[in-house]
Amino acid sequence: MPIVNVDTFLGAKLDYLVIGGGTSGLVVAARLSEDPNVAVGVLEAGNDHADVPEITIPGMMARVIHNPEFDWTFYSELQKYANDRKVLQSRGKGIGGSSAINFLASVRPAKEELDVLERLGNPGWNWESLLKYMKKSEHLQIPNITPDQAVAYAVVPDPNLHGTNGPIAKSFPPHVTEMHSAVLDSLEKNGVPRNAENSGGNPVGGLLFPTSVDSSTATRSHSGSAYFAPNAQRPNFLVLTGAHAAKIILASGKAGLLRATGVEFIKDGKSYVANASKEIILSAGTFQSPQLLELSGIGDKDILNVHGIEPRIDLPGVGENLQDHSLAPAIIEVDKKVESLEVLFSPEGLAKHQELYKQQKGILAGIPSSLFAFFPAKAFAGTEDIQRWKSLSSISGSPPEIFEKTKPSVKRGIEKQYELLRGWVDDPAHPMALLLSLNGHFPIPGLTIDHSKRYMTSLLAYTHPFARGTVHIKSTSPLDAPAIQQNYLSNPVDLEVLTKILQFMDKVYATEPTKSLFVKRILPPKGVETDEALKEYVKSTLATVHHPVGTCAMLPREDGGVVDSNLLVYGTENLRVIDCSVIPLEISSNVQTLAYAVGEKGADIVKAVR
Repeated sequence: MPIVNVDTFLGAKLDYLVIGGGTSGLVVAARLSEDPNVAVGVLEAGNDHADVPEITIPGMMARVIHNPEFDWTFYSELQKYANDRKVLQSRGKGIGGSSAINFLASVRPAKEELDVLERLGNPGWNWESLLKYMKKSEHLQIPNITPDQAVAYAVVPDPNLHGTNGPIAKSFPPHVTEMHSAVLDSLEKNGVPRNAENSGGNPVGGLLFPTSVDSSTATRSHSGSAYFAPNAQRPNFLVLTGAHAAKIILASGKAGLLRATGVEFIKDGKSYVANASKEIILSAGTFQSPQLLELSGIGDKDILNVHGIEPRIDLPGVGENLQDHSLAPAIIEVDKKVESLEVLFSPEGLAKHQELYKQQKGILAGIPSSLFAFFPAKAFAGTEDIQRWKSLSSISGSPPEIFEKTKPSVKRGIEKQYELLRGWVDDPAHPMALLLSLNGHFPIPGLTIDHSKRYMTSLLAYTHPFARGTVHIKSTSPLDAPAIQQNYLSNPVDLEVLTKILQFMDKVYATEPTKSLFVKRILPPKGVETDEALKEYVKSTLATVHHPVGTCAMLPREDGGVVDSNLLVYGTENLRVIDCSVIPLEISSNVQTLAYAVGEKGADIVKAVR
């Protein structure tokens, strides 16, 4: 049924209660509610943003970032290795969660990255399994371009690799500038090939990347619009917005396990308890799922005791193993014939693209970007660099302070991850860096943009963070933000990868045909070319790519795991975590496709035990 009031919600006899109406949470709720004999409730702290143009119009992406109505606007703790800065950690707030405010990229990880989930102790979690669920979540819309354009743009999708009937639309950016093919050509001359179909588990190369945009309407496709809205009339699908979960109610269960019976939540300043007879499903995301577990007495007993919370289950992995992609921007001024975002700042340019939008064309009809490229280490780094990175792939590669309070079981699991990373560093088929392009000038605090000029931004990121961070409660109040300690750049590999890829892009800009469109470099500023100067630049401009994972890791309990391969929280019989916090090792791509797959697979796991 449509979004309900609190009395209706509390009056329902729920079988399943999902905490979080975000990317994965709505997938689970929608799939479980396909059975008319069960009642599914969703608690969402934010509101419904179904008709907000800044969300629905793809070309207006990022307009709601920093806005607390749509974005939790979390900030990290001080980042010692990034010039003591606090770094924004945006998370979607409202129906659809982060899928409603993300940058729309629908790019898949490498096959090996998903196969290692099984190697790390999770039977049934591998490429073949998750490919099935990625396809189930989507329907592909083939781009309307010529064969020559398909080659030039690097987009030849294989229909066998994509879904045809799933809820989420997958299409390709309709606005492609001269810079797109020029950079792809220049990348090829520097050893990075085109990859016209990177969705098959082999991501290395440059491409026109798929996005979660419905090209038939030129609107964002997200879990709210695709999983909730079409099913909102189901009488057994109840959603309560403005409901901030505070605590999971736990009782004694069978065989010494605890049973989750309900959730305490706050709405309009009042506290309530909603109950469910079968399962409680936690889908609050990488930052708030561990926070809610700790508030409920599940976590490292030493951390819980500090806050006066009775430890119900001693689970040291809760909130540990945080990983994220981060980036440094490279911005160049380009030839004025390139139609970048800056054209929208003139009345004539804006009017033109508003008219084009009515035809599902132009800058506003798709993401204001088109080019991704995945780089193996050998493309941008030397043999000595690569060997050094392999040697730093261990806990000992970070300063002692990073892991001094980490429990032995968690360390054991992280060392197993580092062992895998060592094998990826020098693998020519595995990416170590990523280029995400923006057709325009990325906003930088303190830097004025001349909108009469044209720009291209290369957001350059590492794909596999060597740093590990934590997320833990700051207090016993569920309304307080958690302490997010990313430890960005604490392992030198992350800083060195960003430095080397910045240098590599200078070579690309100096290579034809990009060279003919290049006017001048804006960032890094002139004179910042040496390793040391670039390292300082990275520290001062570092930003997240908003792909946090790992804080409720799906690993064996002896390796610091929080959930098992059925997504059950250890020590409980019916409490599951179903979101990207369960992914134990960061993937090389955006996490959106995996978030949907985790939700789809998680729903099937729940259905199997009815």
